[in-house]
Amino acid sequence: MSQSTPWFRMIFARNRFQNVLRFLHIVDCKKIPARNNQNYNPASRIKPLIDFVNRKFLYYYRPRRELSVDETLVGTKGKTAMLQYIPSKRSRFGIKFWVLAEAVTGYVLQMHIYLGKTFEPALPAGTLQGTNVVIKLLQSADLLNKWYHVFTDNFFSSLNLARTLLVQRTHLTGTLRKNRPMPNMIKNANPDPGQTTYARQGNILLCSFRDQNRRKQVKLVSTYYSAARAMNAKPLIVNAYNNFMGGVDLSDQMMAFYNDHRKQTKVWKKIILHMFHRILLNSYILYYQHTSHNPILSRFEFVKQVIEGLTEEHLSNRQQNPGQRQKIRKVTERKEKDCTVCSDRKNGRRRRARTECSRCAKGLHKLCVRRHEC
Repeated sequence: MSQSTPWFRMIFARNRFQNVLRFLHIVDCKKIPARNNQNYNPASRIKPLIDFVNRKFLYYYRPRRELSVDETLVGTKGKTAMLQYIPSKRSRFGIKFWVLAEAVTGYVLQMHIYLGKTFEPALPAGTLQGTNVVIKLLQSADLLNKWYHVFTDNFFSSLNLARTLLVQRTHLTGTLRKNRPMPNMIKNANPDPGQTTYARQGNILLCSFRDQNRRKQVKLVSTYYSAARAMNAKPLIVNAYNNFMGGVDLSDQMMAFYNDHRKQTKVWKKIILHMFHRILLNSYILYYQHTSHNPILSRFEFVKQVIEGLTEEHLSNRQQNPGQRQKIRKVTERKEKDCTVCSDRKNGRRRRARTECSRCAKGLHKLCVRRHEC
């Protein structure tokens, strides 16, 4: 039903839909600190929504052990201090989020918006940005000290992060950049194709691996896996990274299938619509994991049922209580009539209407229906 054109007209008028988008706000803008105020936050217009969504994401789902941390970009070219340029992303320009997601399903657990270099809080001395991001995401999700296993790419991974998480009973597996501190045995390693060089520092395992078909080698760190090979002759740590690192990318991929990419001049409205899509996607993952339906609904059918379920009460109320549209109609005999409510020729105030009352056939504006009696 919701896929037919008349259905949209039954919900509400186009002008009302445009007004809903026009006046859509999350907070009272008068209470937001001004740009020149020291307490100014560029994300203040949407922060309450992000905090609310993060709480609900955690409330309804208990994640599996494997988690992944990565960045995602909400594409926009609107004017904001938070705008970022990431050439590797499809949109290139947009608002960056740090995301904690379940590695297997792509269920998003936490999303932290990046405010930009100017407004981001200063990092503790000697702390990398990636380390700070991972710790904050896990702390806000209350997943530390529970032996979860986090997978990160080379922007986040470091020996310092591995030690910090291990102290807080959390495992880490990720790739390492060449310029990060590491033993010279791994830093200067040059293994032959298909060969691996290992080094261990207590519970931390470091690995330098070169695949058969690749010229570049990859360096990894893990506090969980041992120096062993899998059935495909690759190290266990490499196979695990390939299997569990893509949780955030999986979520972004599924988001792209049913994202309308509505253009908005206001950046915070773009983020609001993006959060609505995140909610829908997480809802479908919950449904898919716990439903007893056979067959399981496709994501398209699930979204369609959600939309129709949200509008069911509104449609029934409109059918029981005919609205203004059934009280007025277009003038057929001539183009315009004097409005019986707001027009007064005797006092020189003439207001013409192109619609009339469906009962008494007197001229009547749409906005004057409530004041008209016949």
